[in-house]
Amino acid sequence: MSNRNAKDVYAVILVGGKGKRLMPLSTDARPKAFLSVKHNGVTMFGDTLARIGRLVGEDNIMVVANAAHSKLVRIDFPGVRRGNLLLEPVSRNTAPAIALAAHAIKKRFGDGVMVVLPSDQYIIGDREYLGAVKKGINFIRKNQDAIVVLGVKPASPSTQLGYIKAQGSGCKAQNVYKVTKFEEKPDIKTAKRYLQSGQYLWNSGAFIFTAGSILNNIKRFAPRISEVLNKGTKHYRDMPDISIDYAVMEKAGNIYCVTGSYGWNDMGSFDSLISVMRRERRNFVFEDGKVTAIL
Repeated sequence: MSNRNAKDVYAVILVGGKGKRLMPLSTDARPKAFLSVKHNGVTMFGDTLARIGRLVGEDNIMVVANAAHSKLVRIDFPGVRRGNLLLEPVSRNTAPAIALAAHAIKKRFGDGVMVVLPSDQYIIGDREYLGAVKKGINFIRKNQDAIVVLGVKPASPSTQLGYIKAQGSGCKAQNVYKVTKFEEKPDIKTAKRYLQSGQYLWNSGAFIFTAGSILNNIKRFAPRISEVLNKGTKHYRDMPDISIDYAVMEKAGNIYCVTGSYGWNDMGSFDSLISVMRRERRNFVFEDGKVTAIL
């Protein structure tokens, strides 16, 4: 899929996470998305931006960020259009952020396929990753009421990640599978059982759906978000602080997942951060069980 025939696809990059588990390296002033872990010095947000930019044009990339981080966003994305940078006066988790972006897309373009991406993940194999995204886009074009989540085959019994249970095949040719359940971060015994069963995938937090579909689901399952959104952005502080998983994914039924053969790390702990920096041959300062500086 080239940029020329992806005009109906809009990438939405979420830059709202504070990265509390990586403090003091990650701070309120510079959240973990703006940390550089790669040998080339690019931030995780900048890396996410460059990767999805190969699939959609720059004009079709939206960023949802806290207003306090607008300058950091523009450093990595100097060409961002004013209407494509959606600034939250306060951070209210992923469900309100996604609703804000979907509302903007629906208002400006009528509708379109949204590829919602976290900005703080480490991917190995951009081509394979974008291949999985394309599968999801093609599936949503044919099934516009569905929701697709990018699932990752677990490499270990992690207690730091959410899981999805996938059964059967929704589309054999595309390797799109029906999601039967979203599971929260498990204890180690449960995580081992998930791994051994072969039916569970890590929930990457990346989603694909149409703007109209997700707005309908939010209105049905999280009506308070729709109510506040309809009042205008000046009421954004009244939004509930809730993730899209809790607000919609655990309640909706028409959810599918796609997988791919790429490497993935969510950078949610110092262990995962250190493993990535060693792979990238980055030097760092380690004190009292925490990374305090990247050199």
